[in-house]
Amino acid sequence: MNTERTHAEELDLAIPDMDSEKAEMDVKASLEALPGIVTVRLLERGAFARYNPNVITKDQICIAVRQAGYRASIFQDSKSGQTGRSSQ
Repeated sequence: MNTERTHAEELDLAIPDMDSEKAEMDVKASLEALPGIVTVRLLERGAFARYNPNVITKDQICIAVRQAGYRASIFQDSKSGQTGRSSQ
């Protein structure tokens, strides 16, 4: 996990099928392994991530969750305020 906090943005993800401890561990591990991720905090059926947009995009973050086997959508982009954008 990258600890650089320069230019970090925040992203709230809805992950409706993250409904077990195994799912939470899978999602957290997949997010923390991405370059540009600063912090990850799991929420009930979702995750909050701080990331460096110069290194990784919101779509790439959603794709990583999908590749781990779980559906993901942007619940809220804290910078733009957009909600409900699908990762697909």
